[in-house]
Amino acid sequence: GDGTTSVVILAAELLKRANDLVRIKIHPTSIMAGYRLAMKEAIKYVKSNLLIPGNTLERDFLVNAAKTSMSSKIIGGDSEHFANMVVDAVLSVKTTNAAGKPHYPIKAISVLKSHGKSAKESRLVNGYALNCTRASQAMPTKVTNAKIALLDFNLQKFRLQMGVQVLVSDPDELEMIRQREIDITKEKIQKIIAAGANVILTTKAIDDVCQKYLVEAGVMGVRRCTKDDLRRIAVATGGTLLPNIADLEGDETFD
Repeated sequence: GDGTTSVVILAAELLKRANDLVRIKIHPTSIMAGYRLAMKEAIKYVKSNLLIPGNTLERDFLVNAAKTSMSSKIIGGDSEHFANMVVDAVLSVKTTNAAGKPHYPIKAISVLKSHGKSAKESRLVNGYALNCTRASQAMPTKVTNAKIALLDFNLQKFRLQMGVQVLVSDPDELEMIRQREIDITKEKIQKIIAAGANVILTTKAIDDVCQKYLVEAGVMGVRRCTKDDLRRIAVATGGTLLPNIADLEGDETFD
């Protein structure tokens, strides 16, 4: 397997030896410092004598390494399927730094868990999959040449903050205030759509009023996305996760 049992046995032996040292009056801090020094030396030895760069190995070796890691797990019976999937996923996120060295950011791989099917039906998506649905069934199910707006704020009817009081003596003015609250949200959405966005992903909510405007414009809106998902999409697409659409002048703009 991937050595979990070996790690437990090794840790237990280290604790046993440390206990023997404590009994002969050696301070625990000194023991910890010695273990840390030994760890650094062990890592140095492994890197210099035992480490083989992954980019120099053929695919068969990588698949076999993945199979070995899965051999003691629940999915060990399907290791052929999952090993190839894992290798393909890691190779798909390969990047090269300024020094020309390859880098494989494992955090760039998202794993979605869904109930109802067998493990063998797991598959690798060539792109990015979200565990979310459209805010409205009337929104398009497919968007070609998508321009994505990544938002970290609510698309809801504007409301005054807690503690703010508005004294109104004329009932007509009250209706004007309500209409203005709706218009503020409408203007915000129109600015996003006018910038060319045809897919809107937000970490917060999209209420019914906003859904109506998005459906009329033929825009797909997805709500309650996680920040981690949107950050990964921002990296993949070269976009930016926006906490608001205010500019340096205090006005609201969206480019």
